Amino acid sequence: MDVTPILRRRLDPVAWVAEALVILAIIANIAVTFSNTLLRYTTQQDLPWNQDISTIILSIITFLGAPSYFRRSSGMAYNALVEKAVGTRRDALQACGLAIFLGVCCIALLAYPRFFASQRTQSLAVLGVSSVFVAVWLGIGLVLLSLYTIEKLLALCRKGVLAGIGMAAVIAAVTLVLRWLYDRGYTEVDPFIPIVPALVIAFITGTPVAGILALGGTMFFVISDAAPISVIPSAIQFGISSFVLLAVPFFMVAGVMMEITGMARRMVEMVQAWVGHWRGGLLMAEVLATYLFSGVSGSKAADVATIGTVMKEPMKREGYPPTEFVAVLAASAAMAETVPPSVAMLILGSVTSLSVGALFIAGFLPAAMLAVTLMIGVKIRSHANNYHKGVPFALWPALRSIPPALPAAGVPVLVIGGLVGGIASPTESASFAVIYGFAAAAFVYRTLGLRSFIEALREATLIAGMVLLMVATSNLFVQAIVIDGLGRTLASAFTAISDPTLFLFVSVTVLIVLGFVLEGFPAILVAAPIFLPVAERLGINTLQFGILLIMATGIGVMMPPIGIGFYISCAVGGSPVNATIRPSLFYNVFLFLGLIIVILVPEITLWLPRQFGMK
Repeated sequence: MDVTPILRRRLDPVAWVAEALVILAIIANIAVTFSNTLLRYTTQQDLPWNQDISTIILSIITFLGAPSYFRRSSGMAYNALVEKAVGTRRDALQACGLAIFLGVCCIALLAYPRFFASQRTQSLAVLGVSSVFVAVWLGIGLVLLSLYTIEKLLALCRKGVLAGIGMAAVIAAVTLVLRWLYDRGYTEVDPFIPIVPALVIAFITGTPVAGILALGGTMFFVISDAAPISVIPSAIQFGISSFVLLAVPFFMVAGVMMEITGMARRMVEMVQAWVGHWRGGLLMAEVLATYLFSGVSGSKAADVATIGTVMKEPMKREGYPPTEFVAVLAASAAMAETVPPSVAMLILGSVTSLSVGALFIAGFLPAAMLAVTLMIGVKIRSHANNYHKGVPFALWPALRSIPPALPAAGVPVLVIGGLVGGIASPTESASFAVIYGFAAAAFVYRTLGLRSFIEALREATLIAGMVLLMVATSNLFVQAIVIDGLGRTLASAFTAISDPTLFLFVSVTVLIVLGFVLEGFPAILVAAPIFLPVAERLGINTLQFGILLIMATGIGVMMPPIGIGFYISCAVGGSPVNATIRPSLFYNVFLFLGLIIVILVPEITLWLPRQFGMK
């Protein structure tokens, strides 16, 4: 008897309630954050309970949103090898990745009661209520992730599931044996020596990135017994304790709203009207449109989905090969990671002392440099392949394309203006972006109804939940690295480099590799605490290094043949992966050129923040 449909029917109402709670949470937090900003601006006072409410809401969005997103998708995982396999082999690989994820969730659940009990004795600063109102959502999220993983496992063939679970069981057995050897003093092997192969297995079998990071931390604490097992849920919970992380779902909501209401399409059409007549003009329009829209969306996924969807048909109509279109799309998305507002900048600011506002200002010109070098590459390749020119330029239609695009362009102006003017924090500025985007779509473009608004909230918040879960689990992984001393070992290896410029080139190379192996956000979370202090000791401006870190990991995540973003671009553009690798690598050369120029000319990064008195 096939129990999958029965389980699915049982879980559907649960999933519906979880998604509804996430949507209500984001609506409540937009209202609270926006109201708090207005109150402070008019009365110089904050809502006293704003921080406590936001802490609870962030926990709901993360630990209910991530399971909901995971049920609907692969949960942000590297699936290239799994998808190449067929039949039982494919099911076995997929089952292994799912079994690893389930095992991590079960261990966290095993440790959760002790952590939950510790939260009962603590209370929120202003509301005075127990901290269990924050911690309870982690427990619910772990249960949901476990149930949804079982649901996915039951959909696979039995033979594949048994083989996959067997592979995952080997990792569990090795972990327990090593724990036994450590307890009896039979070995002093660094725990990360067996952990690294386990992480590789998890990666190639499609374990969600959040699960891979949790696996590394969990294996370390189980093997080494360096801390009580309750540190696992504790580290995950407090990994999202930074208030600035609330801006992540806000920016994603604003970006999705731009997409579904047609506001982004008007921006793309404006760019096409001005540069589409050049040879390779549509490809150049693709680069420029990504630069402009990324300043609205704040999300790499939104950049790829929106620009790719809008430009797919015009590219096909004008005879551009899908491989070329997708290669430029992936390279443009790598460039866009540095255009503010950027989720990567928010995450970097949440784990370092760098100002998010300064990062936003500093990102404009380096991103523009990447756009320029990328457009040079487009020009060269367009002439080499003799791509024809678009419709001849007409001034009046080009001028008419500007007014419809202006309201959409107001989002980054609001965000950056609020930060520079000292009116609002990044999170509060992000709430401005959502309110403004809603008003523009409803009253200017008249394309937003209640259903599309709820859909925008649901889609963006679930994605944000998975991103935030990666941030949460990366805290567990980083704690393991710190306690193990691996971070100090890596940092000391780089301190042997005394020349600042050489250090920048070496570290950026490592960061690109981390970007396409770990995915962008986890790479930032793992690398920033290690590299940033070394850069500071060498006299490198930390703001410049922060921007280089984001640029390098952004390039890595979109780079073939491993970068997750590259596969997303191929899926959106409908281009074969293998055929797209060569043109994509060509454009990556020009991204590297732009990155080298930014390394050698620090003023590209630092000049603009200096004009605004930021550093």
